[in-house]
Amino acid sequence: MTEQEKTLWIKLSSELELAGNKSVYKIYAPRMGVRADGKTLAVLCPDGHSLTVIDKAFRKLVEIFVAKTAPEYTQVSFEVGKVEHKTASTGASATPLFAHPQEKLPESDTGRAAGPTTGNGTGLSARYIFENYLMGPNNQLAYAVAKAVAERPGESYNPLFLHSGVGLGKTHLMQAIGNKIAADKPQLKVVYSTGEAFMNELIEAIQTSKGRGQYTINKFRSKFRTADVLLIDDVQVIAGTESTQEEFFHTFNTLYMAQKQIVLTSDRPPRDFTKLEERVRSRLGSGMIVDIKPPDLDMRIALLRNKRDEAKDSIQNDALDVIALAVSNNIRELLGAYIQVVTSAKNAGVEPTKEFVAAELGQRIASDQRRPVNLQQILRAVCSYYSVKIDDVKGHRRTKDLVGPRHIAMYLIYDLTKTPYMSIGDFLGGRDHTTILHGVRKVEDELREVAKIKQDVANIVQSVYAG
Repeated sequence: MTEQEKTLWIKLSSELELAGNKSVYKIYAPRMGVRADGKTLAVLCPDGHSLTVIDKAFRKLVEIFVAKTAPEYTQVSFEVGKVEHKTASTGASATPLFAHPQEKLPESDTGRAAGPTTGNGTGLSARYIFENYLMGPNNQLAYAVAKAVAERPGESYNPLFLHSGVGLGKTHLMQAIGNKIAADKPQLKVVYSTGEAFMNELIEAIQTSKGRGQYTINKFRSKFRTADVLLIDDVQVIAGTESTQEEFFHTFNTLYMAQKQIVLTSDRPPRDFTKLEERVRSRLGSGMIVDIKPPDLDMRIALLRNKRDEAKDSIQNDALDVIALAVSNNIRELLGAYIQVVTSAKNAGVEPTKEFVAAELGQRIASDQRRPVNLQQILRAVCSYYSVKIDDVKGHRRTKDLVGPRHIAMYLIYDLTKTPYMSIGDFLGGRDHTTILHGVRKVEDELREVAKIKQDVANIVQSVYAG
């Protein structure tokens, strides 16, 4: 890939991971890339089978991304192609630059899919430890509680429930707990899984049990219910099916009654799980619940300086300050903006001065320099503006006075918080993620064509941040 294509892939890959099918992303992203060919942006897939899967999972997201971020490309295609990066000096093949962009982000919530494992069979990344977790006022409580759990598993703060928006370090803390326990107490069995992996393993166990295959329900239960420490990331995914909730409920009870440590993470607190059975929701909220807030300015600056020193990049403090001001509520986006600036400066053969950074990030500085907002604030602002009830917007009546505000709520929640479509659907009355995607795309089209919608959205955004 050219430098321009690498930069595009960095941005697109982050979008696919945030909003797309995480299982497909985890499997195929390290071998994907893009190729710019005239007015066409081609998504490169490793083989014919993966092309079919990737096209089905990501086409709509790629089209939305290209329309918003790279409108110079008028067509999107999916093709089989090998992704290689040739070094300028030797021409030798190298690993594609940032083929999985979060591999270089120390505060990412995606450690489950990147980086070397510890080698102790837990599936944890060795990079996620307490020593390299940057603590600040936003995450001080979460850090202290996590350390206490790692030192005395099963004795206090059980279960521990960490929740935050994407990219704020909850996975880092969870894996740090597992790594410390595995190192200090090797006799304990640490089991780490994502909510999606838990659900997929259960489905596989049910299917193969019926066919008398290798992986049975008993093996599945033995894996999770004999754990001394159970770590489940993105536990909100278990709300998808009744069988998964049932299995999780009994697994939770078995471990809790045996005083085994349980640590869970999610993108929202247990009370906001609308599609979860009450008995499961009560279990999730029965222990210590900690919210990890977005980092303040000083912490963002410290993160960027650490990143610069670690990578030995040439960029001055005043330029880093501009990045820190531009991206305020997501560490993943913060470090993604850093990579964007440094890569662009190297490609242009210039020093990344504060003027260069401001020009490179463009309107991002103006639009992102706002305090963080949550889903409820946005929905409340939309309902107030259109004089409709929150319960009606979350409901399933499709009258004209409700459909418009409902779509705008979908769009604004995604645009202002980058919450995954599945989670937005859950929040808005248990809707499917494809319904949310349709609503977002509809409003994006209307913003380009309907002046009143554009003005309405601007007014609502102003009220959100003024409230």
